[in-house]
Amino acid sequence: MQSIEPTIVVITHHANHLLASALRSIAAQDTRHSVVILHSHETAVDWQAWIQTHQLTYEGAYHWLGGNLGYAHAVNWAFSNCSGPLFILNDDVELHPCCISSLLKAHQTTPLAILQPMIYLSEQPSVLENTGHRIHIDGMNAAVDRGQLTPINNTERLCFSGAAVWIPEEVYRHPRLTMMDTDLSPFGEDVDYSLRCIRYGFKIRVVPQATLLHHWGGSFARYSDQKVSWVESHRIQAKLKNLPWWMVFSSPFSSSMRYLKSSHDPRVPTEQRFNAALATLKGIRHGYQQLPSALSKRRSEKFLVSDWAFTKQWWRQR
Repeated sequence: MQSIEPTIVVITHHANHLLASALRSIAAQDTRHSVVILHSHETAVDWQAWIQTHQLTYEGAYHWLGGNLGYAHAVNWAFSNCSGPLFILNDDVELHPCCISSLLKAHQTTPLAILQPMIYLSEQPSVLENTGHRIHIDGMNAAVDRGQLTPINNTERLCFSGAAVWIPEEVYRHPRLTMMDTDLSPFGEDVDYSLRCIRYGFKIRVVPQATLLHHWGGSFARYSDQKVSWVESHRIQAKLKNLPWWMVFSSPFSSSMRYLKSSHDPRVPTEQRFNAALATLKGIRHGYQQLPSALSKRRSEKFLVSDWAFTKQWWRQR
């Protein structure tokens, strides 16, 4: 079988000690691979000096994106400038030694599948942070297996985690999947891209043998009012672009139920709940202001998976 050499794409903003830890874990992998660091920041760093400062001997390519452009722009650069399967990572992860080799084995078995590694919490290495995401009726995504010690048996997902995902070249070379939607960045581009991949017939599968640690909140704080607004706005736009019409029309009821359940979300400090409600309303308003744009994007799509076929996949998710 022909040898496959993936490209590890590490997206960073802070370029701090977390990136150094990620690179050390990549260097410890037992596979051949190339690495490119994509720096989305207002200013570039002197890469060679950075390596020396962090006492690294590992040499990966470094590319400054020219500004703080965000995750979607970074991924799109990788889609345009790299080849072969891409293992796209946030800088706040640490790979276990056999992570990439396990993904390679899974890729050889299912070469057209997007692969999701098992992501554990860095502060509690035996506890899962997520194994991909499920999709609610209103387009909101929720982490699968979060807080669990063992994963569920189902390995098929409708949404991958942007913190770590393996994307085959056959996927990102598909004429409708060559770019993530930069209008939905941050906190929405990965959901939108996942749904588009599903609706063009690709699968997202969990690889239980591929594991890594995630410093959850290392890139963005786990909670902020701005994050709440982004999430609400972008999930509305992703919903309008990709979900079956029955889900779109029933989503207000689904959202109302979700808001009631999330009113006691432990991630939201008690003193911030009023501001969180205002941020939610702001996000909803902005999301529906983008209705014409979202519907225009939907009309341009030529989905291969029908609403009914997608609904059956959605029903089987756990």
